[in-house]
Amino acid sequence: MRAQRPREAAPCVAATAESLPFADGTFDAAMAVATVHHWRDPITGLRELRRVAARVVVFTFDVEGLARFWLTRDYLPELADLVAGHPSLSDQARALDASVVPVPIPWDCADGFPEAYWRRPEAYLDDDVRRGMSIWSRLGPDIEHRVVQRLGDDLASGRWAARNRDLLDLDTADVGLRLLIAG
Repeated sequence: MRAQRPREAAPCVAATAESLPFADGTFDAAMAVATVHHWRDPITGLRELRRVAARVVVFTFDVEGLARFWLTRDYLPELADLVAGHPSLSDQARALDASVVPVPIPWDCADGFPEAYWRRPEAYLDDDVRRGMSIWSRLGPDIEHRVVQRLGDDLASGRWAARNRDLLDLDTADVGLRLLIAG
């Protein structure tokens, strides 16, 4: 990503969340968006954000809530294994001394994170949509192919709609996404 930046862009520092090369309190604010689950040591990384910034906002997910989301529950049980050992939401909030705020997702969200299409399951059949989600590359092509096949079959037969009819009239849904806000 750094190589794709225009030459005139602001400076970019290569570092890891767990060891930020900045003095205490360097920044007014720091933000992490859908990234903490990729860090080697999330708690250390969150403490580092808090160390260098007066205010921290983290957009993340509740690991314990994954099983409630139909994509994980019905098609991707392997996702639970992928995040096994990931700190709980309360542990992450404690590391930041943060409050936890639910993030309801509108039915027509087009941001591209995995939960964005909770009411539009056909989106997960689109290769371009899936390419924007790290879960597929982390889980592998065999699992991805199986999910696409099963979901496609369930959409064609009406099984998906029957299992998830309670979602079809909602304008927003709590699919486990959270903001951690500190400072």
